[in-house]
Amino acid sequence: MKEKIGLLLRVSSKPQETDGTSLSVQKEIGIRVGKSLGLQPIVFDEGVQSSFNVEINQRPILVELLDEITKKNINKVWVLNTDRLGRYSNSWYSILRVFLEYRVQLYIGESNKTYDLNNSVDKLTIGVLSLISQYDNELRRMRSVLGKRNSLRNGQTYVGSTIPFGYNVKDKMLIPNDVESKELENIYKMYSEGKSTNDIKTYLDIKTDLQPRRTKMGWNLGTIQKMLRNTLYIGYQDWEWKEKVGGDYHIVDSIRIKVPPLVDKKLWNKVQLIIDSNTKNRINEKINDSLLDGFIYCKSCNMKLLTRRRTTTTNRYYSCRSSEYKWKSPKRWKGVKDKCSLTKSPRVDESDNMIMNHILLTLKNSKSVREKFKSKTLNPKFDENKNVKKVKQTKERYLRQRKTYLDGLEDQLIQVEFEIRTKELSESKGKKLVDKFTKMIDEIEIEISRLEKEMEIYTNSSRWIDWLDRMYKELDKVENYTIDKKRKFLNEYIERIDVDYISKKQSHQIEIEFKLPLIDDSMNFTGTKDDGRKDYEIKDGKTTINLIIPNTKDRKTKMSDSERGKLNKMIIELKVGKSLSLNQICNELNQKKLLTPTNKKWDKSKLSSYYNQLKIDVGK
Repeated sequence: MKEKIGLLLRVSSKPQETDGTSLSVQKEIGIRVGKSLGLQPIVFDEGVQSSFNVEINQRPILVELLDEITKKNINKVWVLNTDRLGRYSNSWYSILRVFLEYRVQLYIGESNKTYDLNNSVDKLTIGVLSLISQYDNELRRMRSVLGKRNSLRNGQTYVGSTIPFGYNVKDKMLIPNDVESKELENIYKMYSEGKSTNDIKTYLDIKTDLQPRRTKMGWNLGTIQKMLRNTLYIGYQDWEWKEKVGGDYHIVDSIRIKVPPLVDKKLWNKVQLIIDSNTKNRINEKINDSLLDGFIYCKSCNMKLLTRRRTTTTNRYYSCRSSEYKWKSPKRWKGVKDKCSLTKSPRVDESDNMIMNHILLTLKNSKSVREKFKSKTLNPKFDENKNVKKVKQTKERYLRQRKTYLDGLEDQLIQVEFEIRTKELSESKGKKLVDKFTKMIDEIEIEISRLEKEMEIYTNSSRWIDWLDRMYKELDKVENYTIDKKRKFLNEYIERIDVDYISKKQSHQIEIEFKLPLIDDSMNFTGTKDDGRKDYEIKDGKTTINLIIPNTKDRKTKMSDSERGKLNKMIIELKVGKSLSLNQICNELNQKKLLTPTNKKWDKSKLSSYYNQLKIDVGK
């Protein structure tokens, strides 16, 4: 049986499929090289893979090749050039590590010469070739951007890519499309008259002569919303040239492009005000942030779960909305599991508590976390005890200074809040000052906490403190963190949390994926140090752990006699003592989070029925 060679094929854009580096050309060259070496070519075709989307976890075909290498089915690989492997360091070094570990022989282009990655010269050559490929690609991209910028400066109005709805392109200029431009004005009028984006979608879907640009599967709600916001339709759009520098994007140049307007400016402005109002209302109605928002996913759909509240209960739930998204954008979600298995949504508060407790318990049991905490806590160590007293005095003096500074900041914060209440400061300016002082106070408190820990080490330098007990106490403090601080804590350790519903067990199965292999890690003793202490190393464990949360059905809770008595007293006081209307009483009760005997919010109908049952005259 012939030895195999893996042929890795990839182009970074659609146009390359037809030029001299197309997939078919790459395949032909790779097969020719493989046959000349007497090897059986195995094709790994990545197709069109954007150069800005080249990390390992986004390249399943490459992962298949690496998997075959680790299984020792393949130890020879061919690529047209080095940038087929990876243009950026994270991806490149991940691949290189596998190639080195399994002694892969690499062939590039039409050459039969193998590059020995264990040879330092060849390794350097590959690295240099990769950098040259990156440079060539970057230079090509820059030339393309410069060409587009110069064309726009010379009066061109079409920036490329998808032609905007309502326009045609002629000689690289946007010109009105007679049919679409009329319908565009209808869309704006519909929205200004109270129609929803769903209504507009339905209207457009039945118009056979109007097709969305990128799909034949019907109009997308997101596309309609972008159209309603697009300044293009009142005669201009802004083109920006952005470059990533030091991890952040910076604008190198910007050009305002003037195009033929398709919508009256007054109508456009009216639509913007309605959208802003609707957006504001949605924000105001948004449920308080949940602890696991952004971390928690539906396992079957691979979608982030959203927090929502049902109308029949006060409980919040983590809900998968894949069915809604599939309806809004069927093409995008084609291939995703047809039916979501999360038929029962987990409660937010219950899930947050149980998952957080499970994570903290896992961290307490992790040998890696203990070792990290121990190293951090027991530093600095002291070579000479005579220096301890001097260092301790210096730190004590600095600690007193920071505490005095903290007291001053807290006094200033109180003064600002007082001036806001007495109208000496405007709310906007006052809020900025409150935010500023609050942030400064948080930073100083963290610094003081760190200094106090160091002081404890110096104080106990002759007898090391119980660092394990200290670690437990530190983790126990997490429970009292604010929700933002808890989320920062989770972000340090947690990659993601997957949820699935097991109907047979009527329970939710939770899979927590940690960023590091902390689960069931172990401490292996390797010998004895010169000072007589045992030497050891930490062996990695797993990154995932499972948890079962039984599903709790919503039930009407029975109000106790004492609770009912307090409720009745409160309602009578509001009605008789303060002469409030039914609606006003409902608002008061709901603000105080006093629910009905069936655990629901108050409204006028419920309150009137409640009074009638008690035979109390509440008026109208």
